[in-house]
Amino acid sequence: MRFKLPGSRVHVRLFERVETRNNTYDIFDVGVDFTDGDNNIRKIDSVAVGGSFASAKAAIKSYDEKQSAKQESIETAAVVTA
Repeated sequence: MRFKLPGSRVHVRLFERVETRNNTYDIFDVGVDFTDGDNNIRKIDSVAVGGSFASAKAAIKSYDEKQSAKQESIETAAVVTA
């Protein structure tokens, strides 16, 4: 995600995926771009965060499975009562 701070020359980047040759790890960039009057980037401050994020991926998968089961039970109840 990238957005400009209102009333300033600063653009903020949040969690932009960094392309890699090996997808074993996911790398994300967080940073700011400062622009001059011609909207040319003059300075970039950035931090890259990488990892396999296995715990986060497992938690998200578990949450998605619970939500899918919940949705299926709602749909089944709607069919039974209809």
